[in-house]
Order: sequence, then C-alpha cells, then structure tokens
Amino acid sequence: MKKSTPAMPLLVALALSGVAHASAISQTKGHFEDKFRQLDETLPTPNIYRSAAGEPGERYWQQKVDYDIDVNLDEKAKRLTATQTIHYKNNSPHTLKYLWLQLDQNIFKNDSIAERTATFGNELQSNPVTKHAKISLNQLRRQQFMDDTELGFIINNVKDGRGKPLKVTIVDTMMRVDLNEPLKSGKDLQFSMDFAFNIVEEDAVGARSGYEHFEKDGNDIFLLAQWFPRLTAYTDYEAWTNKAFLGSGEFTLEFGDYDVEITVPADHIVSATGELDNPKQVLSKTQRDRLAQAKTAKRPVFVVTEEEALENEKAGTDDTKTWRFKAKNVRDFAWASSRKFMWDAKGYQQGGDEQPLVMAMSFYPKEGGDLWKKYSTEAVIHTMEVYSRFSFDYPYPTAQSVNGPVGGMEYPMITFNGPRTKLQDDGSRTYSLAEKRFLIGVVIHEVGHIYFPMIVNSDERQWTWMDEGLNSFLDGVAGREWDPTIPWGVEPRDVAAYMKSEDQSPIMTQSDSVLHLGPNAYTKPAAALNILREVILGRELFDFAFKEYALRWKYKRPTPADFFRTMEEASGVDLDWFWRGWFYSTDHVDISLDKIYQLRLDTKNPDIDFGRLREFEKNKPMSLFVKRNQEQGRALW
Repeated sequence: MKKSTPAMPLLVALALSGVAHASAISQTKGHFEDKFRQLDETLPTPNIYRSAAGEPGERYWQQKVDYDIDVNLDEKAKRLTATQTIHYKNNSPHTLKYLWLQLDQNIFKNDSIAERTATFGNELQSNPVTKHAKISLNQLRRQQFMDDTELGFIINNVKDGRGKPLKVTIVDTMMRVDLNEPLKSGKDLQFSMDFAFNIVEEDAVGARSGYEHFEKDGNDIFLLAQWFPRLTAYTDYEAWTNKAFLGSGEFTLEFGDYDVEITVPADHIVSATGELDNPKQVLSKTQRDRLAQAKTAKRPVFVVTEEEALENEKAGTDDTKTWRFKAKNVRDFAWASSRKFMWDAKGYQQGGDEQPLVMAMSFYPKEGGDLWKKYSTEAVIHTMEVYSRFSFDYPYPTAQSVNGPVGGMEYPMITFNGPRTKLQDDGSRTYSLAEKRFLIGVVIHEVGHIYFPMIVNSDERQWTWMDEGLNSFLDGVAGREWDPTIPWGVEPRDVAAYMKSEDQSPIMTQSDSVLHLGPNAYTKPAAALNILREVILGRELFDFAFKEYALRWKYKRPTPADFFRTMEEASGVDLDWFWRGWFYSTDHVDISLDKIYQLRLDTKNPDIDFGRLREFEKNKPMSLFVKRNQEQGRALW
C-alpha cells in the first residue's frame, strides 16, 4: 500500500491536466468548428490509380466496350427490335466472373424500384404533400399508358463468342451476365443478344427519350436514348457501378467504338451519334451537295428544306432505308428519326490537328420555325468556341441539336432540345422572348454536356454536380458572351435564398438523395465556381487550373477528389476551406445589408411601367463577370 501511494497524486495530476487541456480548447474554440481544416481525412487516399495531384496515376485504367448494333424502328407499332454484338476489353487488374449491364427501359416496368418508390427530389418537387388525396389528369394519362403498354426490355439469345448460351439475372434496371469462363486481366471477349421494347410516349410518361405523336398530320418524332443494353462501368474506386436507375441519377458508362445500322421508314431523316457512313444510300445527290456546301458556308445551309419536310409529312411509306453511323471513342449512342425533320448544317472551322472541321447541325419540324432556323445551329457553334477555350478542341466530327418532346438531354455528338414556335390564327408562327432565351440556353447547356461528362467522363449517378454543376458554370460563361441580359442563374444572388433555407443537402450527396436537384446540382456549384473564378482565384489562375483538369481527364473518369486536388495543385492556392464550405456542408454565405430600395406601385399601364422597368435595367449594378468581359473587349455573339 505504501509503495503505491505516491502514484495517486500523479494520476490525479494527469487527469486534471487533461481537463485543463480540454478546457483550454473549449475556451479558445467553444463550439467553433474549424472551417479551414484540411480535407485530408475526407478525401480518399491517393494511390497508383489517382495521384495526390489530382491526375491519373501511373497505373490508371478503364475498360473499353465496342458495340455493333442492327436496329429496326416499327413506326406503326412504336417498337424497336435489335440485335447487338458487344466486344469487352478487361483493362482492370482483376479477373471478372460476370458483367453488369444497364437495362434503362426497365425503369418503366410497373414493379421497378422507381415506380414503387419516390426519391427525395422527386417527392419534394413533383408530389408535394397536400391535405386531400388527389391525382392530376397528367398522372391519369401516365397510368393509362403504362397499363395499356407492355414496357421494359425483352432480352433473348444471350450467347458468348462461340455461340454458347450465357446465364443472365435481371435485377430491376440491371442485368448480370455470368461468363462461361472468367475474363482475366488484359483479355477480351465477345457476346451477343437480341432485344426489343415498346417505345414510351414521352408526353404521356415523362422520360429522357420516347416518341411524340402529332394528331394534325399523323406523324411522329422519335428520340431514342437509353435504348440498348449497355455495359455498366467497372471502376477503380467502386468496382461495378451498378446502382439502379431511379430517374434522377444519370449514367456511368465506358468508352468504345460503335457501328450502328438503323432501319427506318424510307421517308424518315435520321440524326445520330457519329458520322453517316452511307450517305449515297440514304441521301439524294442534291442533299449530299448541300451538305458539302455547308462545310464552308457563312450561315447554315438546308440539307433538307422546309418544303421537302412538308412534302414528306403528307406521304408515308412501307419502304425502308438503313442509315449506318460509325462513332469512335464515345461513351454512349443516341439517335432521332422522323419524316417531319428539316435539316440545316454549318461547318465550324476550329483548326487544330485533332478535328479541324466540325459539322454543326440541327434537325427540327415546321413547329420549330424561325426560332430554330435562326438560333439552333449558331448556338451549337458558339458553345464549341467558348468551351474549347476552357478545355480542349471539340474532338468529334459532328455536333447536333434535335427538336422533339424531350426538353433537354445530351449524348455524344447529339442533343435533344425542346422549345418551339406557336401557331397563330393566320397560319404564321411566332415565339416569345422567353422561348428564344430557352432555346439558346438549352442548346448551349446540352451541347456543353458533350464536353462534361461525355468526354470528361464523370460518374453522373453518384455525383450529379460534376457534370451539371461544372456545365452550368460554363454555360453561364458562354451564355453571357451571347447575351449578358439573359438571366443565366450562375450569379451568387441566384442561390442566396436556397443557401439560407433549411431544406438543403450538401452538394456532395448522391443524386437520388438530393432534396432539390436544380439548385443543389446546377445553381449552387455554378455560383461557387463563378465566385472562385471572379473573386478568389481570379480569371488567370482559375482558367489555367480548370483547363488542366479538363485536359488531364479527357476520355477518362474523374472523381470529386481529382477535381478538388487538380484545382489546388494547378492554381497553387489552398482551397480546402472552399470545398468544405460549399460542397460538403450546407453553410450559407454571410449576407449583409448593402442597399435600401424605395418601392413603388405599378400603374398597370404598360406604357408607363415598361418605361420604368427599362430605366431600372439600364441603371442597375453590373455583374462583375459582365464588367470584366467588357473591359477585355470580348464581343457578344
């Protein structure tokens, strides 16, 4: 007992010392959270695949998947039937016993996870809680269509390269293909299948693709995307990225080469990912000559004129034509088909060694009218001019804008865009300022997506902001170089109300769990990058670092950590505090009272009120971005 006694004061002293130390921290920090602590404990540890600098590591790898597809469109039945052969190269260091494919059309099955559940975003945005149970006419129409139509993929004859059957297991919107022999690292294999599905009516169901029927002339526009079983990405950071498709989270895919033959009614015009490989079989000599003329034209040239499109609308035929498209090093394939399409084109002479000439093209029905004739193809070219400054030369031979029922979606070399003109009583067509702005904005945004994520190939299902947020920032840059008076939604004021609300989730939230997809994945990251460029780093440092990110990850698959690390490494500025505050938390920016405004009642007399509004617009403070563009002498489109 005596020998242990001296130790007691020491233990007490140590304990008291610990309390004092904790107390000192408490006194210094209180409940303060260090906003400037480093992100090291949050970001994944660098490795041989992804370096600490944010660039691909010395052993970075990704798979390669090539597709050879023959597809037939049955216009009357609104149905696709196809056969495809897939060539899969295993560049990973792992042996694979099975492959996972995406069956995106299965989202429309009545027993799909998407139909039986609701994501946070969809629940809040589409189905607000009300006091009384009710259903809209649109919901009734959707339910009726889905009850009347058998939807989802029908898959048959899945065989390996030797013709032996392969076992398949379908799990909602995913399909596992069990290999007859394990696929070792560095080896490749080939397998094939037949598939078919009934195409959804987009106006009835609401989808990223589908058909639109025109009652007045009896014709249709088909926008086909997510239309073939596609390999799910196999990655170094997650292995198989086989999360079910629920609607919000888009697609994680592999690069490859495509050879696609599309059989459609003979009077249809087809737009697709890739380059038309058999123009002599599907276009007249006059149309081929017009397409050649368009390469050097100053304004878009009509390959298919409005008069020819109107003539096509009157007829209809049981004959078919097969259009063949080839595309190299793309991560997806989409196409559109209709006898209603007129087609204009203009060559974009961008120079450089990789793709000196790009054919910018638009496909649209008479309902597109002068709105599309004036702005669509020109907006495609403007997008490439601006985005290439911030990344790399556009690397593909075509960039297309197609009008149809889908408001806005993007795929390699082709985009779907929705705005149209309105038919007047006298037979003419007109459009509002809002529709003009919508068309220019959506074309810039969707064509911009060909850069991010169709080339800088981020994981859309996991991190929506990496494609939508980065692209919204850049479409704001391109948009304000077109017309700075259009509200592009990338200024800090556009996100202040959202950031002060309690109904948020951090930007770094998986896409199907985001509470409000629009402000969270588009506006907030775009505003953050706008502030980072104009206020924190300055244009020179930001533009250099952003371009470095794009070049490092061209045709590769970056993660958020790769973006964060590259921006810091290339700019030479510690930005951990910025990423933490904007992307990992729901903290709002400090708001201060800057001005007090005197309010006045409108007179409801447009001659008076519109004059006041114009005077206000003329004298209101100019955004820093627009001011700097003017100082640099940057010309508007």
